[in-house]
Amino acid sequence: MSFIPRICTGGQRAGSCRIAHRTCSRFLQPDACRRAASSQPPERAPPIPSNPIPTLNTSSAFPLPSLFNAGASASAELGDYPWLLSTSPPRRSKPSLWTVLRDKYFLAIGTARARKHLQHPTYDFPTQFCTDASVIAQNLFALLSDPQRASDSEVLRKRMVKALADRFAAAQRSVTEKGQCVTFHVRGIPKVTVTGTHFTYGPYPVPAGYVCQKWWSLIELVVPEEDQVFTSHVRQKEVMQRAMDDGVIFKIDVRVDVDLDFVLTEADTGKVLLRDTRRKMDLQFITPHFTPEDEVVELGDGGERALAWQWRVSDVDWIVESLISTVNRTDQIDWQPKN
Repeated sequence: MSFIPRICTGGQRAGSCRIAHRTCSRFLQPDACRRAASSQPPERAPPIPSNPIPTLNTSSAFPLPSLFNAGASASAELGDYPWLLSTSPPRRSKPSLWTVLRDKYFLAIGTARARKHLQHPTYDFPTQFCTDASVIAQNLFALLSDPQRASDSEVLRKRMVKALADRFAAAQRSVTEKGQCVTFHVRGIPKVTVTGTHFTYGPYPVPAGYVCQKWWSLIELVVPEEDQVFTSHVRQKEVMQRAMDDGVIFKIDVRVDVDLDFVLTEADTGKVLLRDTRRKMDLQFITPHFTPEDEVVELGDGGERALAWQWRVSDVDWIVESLISTVNRTDQIDWQPKN
């Protein structure tokens, strides 16, 4: 088939003419040039080397150093012990911007409520609380470093709720059976910062015919079933006040900043199997259930005024929160009568 070039006319645009001329010149080259171009051999792909690039033999007698799989090996050594390693992912998902702003707002409201319940400034919240929480945290890690006491759930319940005590005690017994030992080394004085508050108003134990009504993450009401639906704002305030008169328990979320070494060793030889250091951790503290008529502050032995009860730990790095669907509500709160 012969190619008929298009002839440019004066009525065409200059750009169109130039394109047409370049097209014409490409196809109207001399026959000799076209034959020479067609006679050149086509380019060939480079030959495949006879010795391909060697691959890594994972079954070699010389495995990679353990540092390339440090996270997995550390978790394997840790077993079921409920401690979050520095290489482990957090149990709480990363908060969104909305959650951060909401929690800051709730923290301001919760701080005011906590001060009212703790008779501020008689008990200075959060300043005095942070001091008390720092001491409790140090005592807690000393307790968990004692194999005999740490394996007794009833002993641990003096410092933490039952849901935590049962888990740590069972893990400690498992560690002891393996001939291993867990030790926590606290380097320095823990710095405690309050990050959240949660209030539950109502009677305890929860009577039959009562339901739990949650208002965001800040407040939870234990109310009769017939009061769970409000018909007016006035009625809502009445139900809220009645629940508050029945008593309150509240939890305080804190961030602890301290250098803390977790060490797992062989009990007989003292050989270190795992050493992990963390500088931040999350704890949660809980009050006992008390009513407006109960004494919150009392005189101490030295004549100073102090709380009539002791704060206990209700969560460590959100262990209980991550198991919330499988942990009994009573074990989460673990309200205990006064001694």
